[in-house]
Amino acid sequence: MKQLKTYAIIHIFAVIHVIATLLCRLSDVDDSLLLTLLTMAMTVIVCFRRGLSVEFTAAFIVIVNIAGYLIGVSGARLIGLVSDSVLLVHALSTFLTTEIMGWSIIGITKLLHIGDETRKFPWALRLKWLIVAVAVIFVLRLAYTGIFNSRYFSAESTYRIIRLLASNSVALLLMLCADIIYIRYMRKRQASAGAVTKNMLFIIFVVAVSAIASVIAGYNLPFRLNPTFTMSEFLLLFIITLLVELLLYCILYMVDYVAVTRNVMVKEREKAHQAQFQYLKLKQQVNPHFLFNSLNILDCMVREQKNAEASEYIHKLAGTYRYMLQNETKTFVRLKDELTFVKMYEDLLTVRFPDGFRIDNRIPDELLDREVVPCSIQMLVENAIKHNATDAESPLTITMTSDGSSITVSNNINPKITAALSTKVGLNYIRQQYLDLTGQHIGVSDSSGVYSVTLPLI
Repeated sequence: MKQLKTYAIIHIFAVIHVIATLLCRLSDVDDSLLLTLLTMAMTVIVCFRRGLSVEFTAAFIVIVNIAGYLIGVSGARLIGLVSDSVLLVHALSTFLTTEIMGWSIIGITKLLHIGDETRKFPWALRLKWLIVAVAVIFVLRLAYTGIFNSRYFSAESTYRIIRLLASNSVALLLMLCADIIYIRYMRKRQASAGAVTKNMLFIIFVVAVSAIASVIAGYNLPFRLNPTFTMSEFLLLFIITLLVELLLYCILYMVDYVAVTRNVMVKEREKAHQAQFQYLKLKQQVNPHFLFNSLNILDCMVREQKNAEASEYIHKLAGTYRYMLQNETKTFVRLKDELTFVKMYEDLLTVRFPDGFRIDNRIPDELLDREVVPCSIQMLVENAIKHNATDAESPLTITMTSDGSSITVSNNINPKITAALSTKVGLNYIRQQYLDLTGQHIGVSDSSGVYSVTLPLI
């Protein structure tokens, strides 16, 4: 089985369905039992190979059986319009229905990006519930097949009952809203409710909603009262409504599951990016070269007895670390605070490169209450120092400007003789932070001898 591709399994089951249909028809035996078992087997195998959880597999079994029955009946009638051969009609409709159902499972899993969940939800631990679900769905399939084939269900009465339900927007809206509320409520109580309790509540819920929707649709409430609605019509409408409710519930369950899972993944990814960004800030500021150079500068000041300069240098060095510690958990900081931090960092570098670089701050005062990601501007200044030469003959000028909605940090490109390897890790982390927190992209430009990075102002 592992050597077969999933599409090959679908083709094989489609052929087996055709063979089973032909043999049953030639033997004058009802094929619904055998075809239902084959359809369930194909669904379980395809879901298993797609890595779906037991819950999703059960939902797909419901959808495939109900939708497959409707598609098969409708397909047989359409094919019957162009062919008088009963065997050909049933064989071809069975083949096409099986192919459609198999490929639909693959298409839905790819569209919703679901699968590979068997690692989180081991089948062995929930196999008994899958067996129960398959048994219940199998009995339900046989029940509604028998009912639809009984003398109480004619094509005319079936279509009339379906139109009765489809034309009542209140009943359909009730089913939709009730399913959404129930799914969201049960998902919150997933940890506290046991499997037996959840299954019993689900059965009660589906039956109750189907009954209420049937009453509303049958009596045409709240538009006008239909006094001719009988008990036999209610039973027929209830059966159809129950099938629609099961189909709708399974679809909504899948959509809700995917939405919740994606939301959790986005939040976890944002937390991971935030942790990486904080780690990068700490790594850059506890950089051995930065500390080594700072300590060397302090040592020189002490040896030269420049106590006032050394004290000022220590205070500014402490101020940079204080800023990072105070804002390490913050999402955004005021632009004024970030520029103050950049100024302290500039003063530290000025001692090391007295004539090699300068920062030209052209940010208007009215923008200082706007916000940016902590340490983002300082990282851009540090990257400029890292990748460009700083000497008196060819000074590095870093300019900070703003258009009111963003701030641009640019510098003249003055490459070092031995250029440092650029990994762009810092820039990528800044880009990811703005994308995660604001949904906005940063701008990067490298042209005409000027390198610029534009950050959105919050």
